[in-house]
Amino acid sequence: MRARLSLVAALLALLPGAIAPAQGLKMPKVEVDYDKETDFSAFRTYSWKDPAAAAKDPQMHTRIIWYVERELEKKGLKKTADGQGDLLVRYYAKAHEGLKGTASQGESYLPGGAGQLTTGVDFSKVIEGTLILELQRASDEKPVWRAGTQHVSLDKKRIDADTAGAVRLLVSKYPPPKP
Repeated sequence: MRARLSLVAALLALLPGAIAPAQGLKMPKVEVDYDKETDFSAFRTYSWKDPAAAAKDPQMHTRIIWYVERELEKKGLKKTADGQGDLLVRYYAKAHEGLKGTASQGESYLPGGAGQLTTGVDFSKVIEGTLILELQRASDEKPVWRAGTQHVSLDKKRIDADTAGAVRLLVSKYPPPKP
């Protein structure tokens, strides 16, 4: 299981960023891995474990925690005191600012009928982020479920909505289907 989860983490690092559906493009891709031997119906409670790679921005850290707790509650899991749950929850987050280029082409006509094709690129700043959510069995701290996605936000004002959407998308894959 650990080797598979490491492989998933490595694959997630290689994924190209996806654009939010609100931007009119494709859905972010979610990678999920889980222990096929685990009975997920036995888990009723969870507690937090320190994130391995916490968000650098304290507001983002709080935002992720809040949205994860809301989504896990919808799945029927109850939060308990530190270390007392059936599951330990942790997340990995990484974000950086980048540039996104949008190409456009046009044709101009010169006197005498000669045409000229021009290509332009408009650049805008974007925030690219990776979020991985991991659930560990509390009894032995072995990972039993992990989901991750990459996301691109074109507007800093949408960070809250984009974070909520990413967490909702990840937790929607829990519990995994029975083999």
